[in-house]
Amino acid sequence: MIGLIIVAALLQQPSQRGPRSLDIDPSKVQPPVVVPAGTVIPVTLTSRISTKNARDGDGIYGKTVFPITVNNKIVIPEGSFVRGKVTEIRRPGRVKGKGELTLNFQTLVLPSGITVPIYTSLGGAGGAGERKGEATVQGDSSKGEDAKTVGTTAAQGALIGVIADRGKGAVVGGGVGAAAGTAAVLLTRGKDLVLEPGTTIEIVLDRPIEP
Repeated sequence: MIGLIIVAALLQQPSQRGPRSLDIDPSKVQPPVVVPAGTVIPVTLTSRISTKNARDGDGIYGKTVFPITVNNKIVIPEGSFVRGKVTEIRRPGRVKGKGELTLNFQTLVLPSGITVPIYTSLGGAGGAGERKGEATVQGDSSKGEDAKTVGTTAAQGALIGVIADRGKGAVVGGGVGAAAGTAAVLLTRGKDLVLEPGTTIEIVLDRPIEP
């Protein structure tokens, strides 16, 4: 009888070998750090990109040039790697048009090795061109150079006409020269857009990230 009472008492005691509950102070739990959408990240390109030889899908690479902070804490250190790809190339035309490159940055690699997917648009091209739309860099026009080519060729033709016919041939020579200059412009493409290594561009986060 006494033995049964002892066994019953032991069964009523809480097991010392069972799982223990963890006492966590909610005030000490750190919330995740979020870099908000709209954050501008300056990036320096480490690879050369040109409308002359770039292909759809070519990789683009760069490094961040300024630390990004949230609540006075660095969350994206300077020197973090950024990867992406070229998604569209448009070469300048022979009569008009400007070279264009559409860039899609997709991955952020922190110095710690953590890889974070990113969704971005283009903020600026740092003087290498103008932003067009959400993610396109547009190059300069060659209109001024085209006019110079026509004018120079016309002047050369006029000079030849003067020498050949004491002035009368200047008009004819100038017209022939202008026609030759125009033909040269029509047969020559405009200025290709080139983004050299070291070019600084700005990318803008379209969605928040948690590095």
